[in-house]
Amino acid sequence: MWEKLDKQLEVWNVKIQKTKDGWLKRPLFYLHKLGLTGNIISTAKVALAVIALGVVKYSLPGAVVIFLSSYIFDVFDGSLARYSGQNSDRGKFIDVLTDQAVYTLAVLAMIRIDLLNVKALAYNLLAVPVVYLLVIIQRNENRPSDWLIKPVAKLNYYKSPLYAAAVGLVAGWFSFGFANGVLYVSNVAVTLHIIYAYIIIVSKHDFKKGEKC
Repeated sequence: MWEKLDKQLEVWNVKIQKTKDGWLKRPLFYLHKLGLTGNIISTAKVALAVIALGVVKYSLPGAVVIFLSSYIFDVFDGSLARYSGQNSDRGKFIDVLTDQAVYTLAVLAMIRIDLLNVKALAYNLLAVPVVYLLVIIQRNENRPSDWLIKPVAKLNYYKSPLYAAAVGLVAGWFSFGFANGVLYVSNVAVTLHIIYAYIIIVSKHDFKKGEKC
């Protein structure tokens, strides 16, 4: 199930990238003229998330606005790298890494103010990076790369629902129970994906050992 979903999302991701790059052509031109790069914007979105984590205890709406601003930066970093001709596996990895850093800081902010079930958030904080690592190994173990590792799709179907649930809860659109329900379902799905990816990796390893014998 996850392999088919990943492949379909990758196809959609490429289409969305092309459409987005076309829409952002004018602002990308000015960002490039200013000497900005995709990596600079990727770093800036993490800096914004750090600020939001510090602010959340004193102003929840302010922290939400800063986190959303960080998300806007995320819209531009990959597009700017492609526009500048600096697209590479290393740059993609930095993009994925900083996205994960922002997500981690967002979850830590939720934990800091007890926005949702703290134990479930703590588990999510561990499980999402683990599934990323396993999927990278599962999908790209033998694929060529211009860097140390070939990055994988961002698996946003685990992040976006929790983001939406948290924002909806803060805005008063969703109840505490509904938002927690989204978190629980996400945790179950991540856990099943971890088990699936681990089994695939171990099976491949055992198969290769069997071929050598």
